[in-house]
Amino acid sequence: MKTPSSPSFVTRLLDDDHLAALEELERATREERTTLLQARKDLARRVRAGEDLDLLPDTREVREDVSWRVAPPPADLTYRLVELATPATAEAAKSALSVGADVWVADLEDMLVPTPARLLAAHQVIEETAATRTGDAAPGVPTLMVRPRGLHLPEAHVLVDGIPASASVVDVVCFLARSGRRLVDNDSGPYLYLPKLESWQEARWWDHLLTRAEELLGLPAGCTRVSILVETVQAAYQLEEILHAVRDRVTGLTAGRWDYVFSHLRTYGHRPEHALPDVDAFTMNTRFLRTYTELIVRTCHRRGVQAIGGPISLSASGPFDESVAMTHARVHRDKAREASQGFDGAWTLHPALVPVVRAPFEARDERVGTGAEDRLQDRDAPRPEVVVDPLALRDVSSLPGTATLTGMRTALRSSLTYLTGWLAGEGTVTIAGHIEDFGTVELSRMQLWQWMAHSERFAEGPTMSTRLLDRMLEDEIALLRRRGAREELLAHAVRLLRDSVVAEEAPPFLSVLAYEVLVSLDDATEGAPAA
Repeated sequence: MKTPSSPSFVTRLLDDDHLAALEELERATREERTTLLQARKDLARRVRAGEDLDLLPDTREVREDVSWRVAPPPADLTYRLVELATPATAEAAKSALSVGADVWVADLEDMLVPTPARLLAAHQVIEETAATRTGDAAPGVPTLMVRPRGLHLPEAHVLVDGIPASASVVDVVCFLARSGRRLVDNDSGPYLYLPKLESWQEARWWDHLLTRAEELLGLPAGCTRVSILVETVQAAYQLEEILHAVRDRVTGLTAGRWDYVFSHLRTYGHRPEHALPDVDAFTMNTRFLRTYTELIVRTCHRRGVQAIGGPISLSASGPFDESVAMTHARVHRDKAREASQGFDGAWTLHPALVPVVRAPFEARDERVGTGAEDRLQDRDAPRPEVVVDPLALRDVSSLPGTATLTGMRTALRSSLTYLTGWLAGEGTVTIAGHIEDFGTVELSRMQLWQWMAHSERFAEGPTMSTRLLDRMLEDEIALLRRRGAREELLAHAVRLLRDSVVAEEAPPFLSVLAYEVLVSLDDATEGAPAA
């Protein structure tokens, strides 16, 4: 294995045998990964040409076969009312272990800036946390889950045959090699949250990856269990097929609400009839999003999987005052809606909101006299067919609200603020009372692109144009300068954002382009003479 810089962070995490396993696993999965990424491009091209997403005719038998169910969950993943998702940092881990969450999702994807130093520290924190996880013998300690980077992301600091390795492969090997055996021996296991899946074939790729990783690392077959974030519109049409592909590993499906909206824009944004209003103008109760969440719940209940509600990004820091009380009320309403829909639990991004998220689910379970474990034990009960309504899944015609100049300015400000902070190493940023990660930028810039592509007329009268964009960018750049933003990072952030908004074809993931800038900044720092 070669690395573009020496020493690589993986050489500090893995011994020679584990490095050899990483190299073999990368080679074994690379061709199929390349094919899957090309399949994404091919489908996107067909949709731009007029094709609509729909159920797959070739997998009808999987959907109609009522006999199959997924494997029962492990003991420490049967009770998941509250899952706290934070970056995999020492500070976040300390908080996560003390606030009473049922699960801590240690994030290596949207919430962590993937520099070698931060990835090294993240895996060390994960290993330390794994040492505290002793299954049923450790009440009050949350179950550890790790969200690796998606299969579309490379790891530029690990080269195999001169090619950057898959970030997914690197994250999985580092986690399993450092913590897998300890977790298994402590009556738990290595548990993953799989992001950004778009097809059942991608789920199968993950299953093959994990099967081979367990073999190479000497772990029990099937010990690595997964939950899946339903973050793409493509996956919504293949939920049963995805579950079937990982039926011996899967434990849950989780709604990734705003990533899902981003995916809709990325898929259908070129069509004028799919123009979205300001995202703050519509809620999860609109037909477009309620259809998506109800589909997740029905599919999970049919196949014996836990359904986990999506995160709400509100922050609740500081003394308990009127604004914090209003935040608590909004979170409670959102989680009460999910509890009434049949979700088994939900994500939160802020430690202080753990008890607020928990309350509606506990109240629901107490009222009906059942919990997640009871529902999962009823494995032989007949389940109705899940009917997927393709029109409802892509129907945005009834979304309330309009596009506004305020919404445009908010999208620009949050994107520039986050990108500048991200390039400086901040994986999450609190902006206007919301905890934002890279998903914020992806959604905001995609909405700006759509408004630009269709010359959207805002409620206040002006039409979206490069001239209007540049005028507003000047205002936001001046504001960030007054707030002390680093000039060179701000310049990169502006270029990344503007280029993605004015592009004839929107880049699928801005995170890939931002990562290239991040790597170039790291390389420039390493090449600078010592002071």
